[in-house]
Amino acid sequence: MNKKKVRGFITELLKKGEVYAPVKKSGRILVEKIDKSEQINWSGKIPNNTFKSIVLPPKEELFSWKKGQKNINTIEPKQKKTFVLGINILDLQALALLEQVFEKDYYFQKRRQNIYYIGFTGGLVSDFRRYKVFHQKYEEDVLEHLIFDVFIEKQKNNNHLFFSGSEKGQRLLENNKIKDYENIEFAGLIPEEGADPRIEENKQAVLLNPNHPLWDELARICLGCGRCTLDCPTCFCFDQQDEKGGETIVKTRKWGSCLFPEFSKVAGGKKDLETIKKRLYFWYYHKFVRIADEYNYYGCVSCMRCFKTCPVAINIAKNLQKLKKAKKK
Repeated sequence: MNKKKVRGFITELLKKGEVYAPVKKSGRILVEKIDKSEQINWSGKIPNNTFKSIVLPPKEELFSWKKGQKNINTIEPKQKKTFVLGINILDLQALALLEQVFEKDYYFQKRRQNIYYIGFTGGLVSDFRRYKVFHQKYEEDVLEHLIFDVFIEKQKNNNHLFFSGSEKGQRLLENNKIKDYENIEFAGLIPEEGADPRIEENKQAVLLNPNHPLWDELARICLGCGRCTLDCPTCFCFDQQDEKGGETIVKTRKWGSCLFPEFSKVAGGKKDLETIKKRLYFWYYHKFVRIADEYNYYGCVSCMRCFKTCPVAINIAKNLQKLKKAKKK
């Protein structure tokens, strides 16, 4: 399929709902809502921000209760038909983790019914090399282990190949008169031969080094601002709050960060993570140990947004390498 037909496909999406895609602004690549196909940046570069806020809002109302009522009222998620376009491989892996974490979450799943994941690559091999991926080894069948609705691959001759990854994606392509596509049957997030060995390697590197000097080094320069966790596509911690308005109380959940001082505070004021050093180790432990144990999947997808947004340039890839070298001694 040529470029003109791809633009036609996007034009049809814009008629059907909201479209979010990477755009270039002041030298930065940002995920934003678009109103015409010409705005899309097809470079394949990883955007500065993530697609996470589209599927997992920073703030969400869950239910309400009014004084005198016996029952609570579920606040139904309101999600317009939304097409999330141009998702790179690493962000698709991040979304796959969120799909697992919120598999039984009513609000996430309700919104997901109206959200379409549309991936894009200019070439899988070149993308993995360019992204400097450190969390996994490249496998040819990577698409079989991702969750997406439609995937577009741009070839060197500017031809575009279309793939469907769900019945919803198939219907979207068929309804837009795109017949020339290949259906990818989802084979599960974990390949038959087992999880990528680097998941275990990274896990052991963090697990065996809670007293490594690295944590003191990082604690001396880390500001505890939480920007790394907010820009991370795989961070999903949230806080729940009761917001009172007159005689009505609304339960909300908001993005949280384990680097914030109040994150571990419990009744009575006790904090398990009272120092920045402990909070930093907790973050790495969550990424590389707990997610690996619970989901056997990547808690970090090598996008390096945490490094790019960090005011003091803390580099997660280099830190992991230091821990791995210590583990081998």
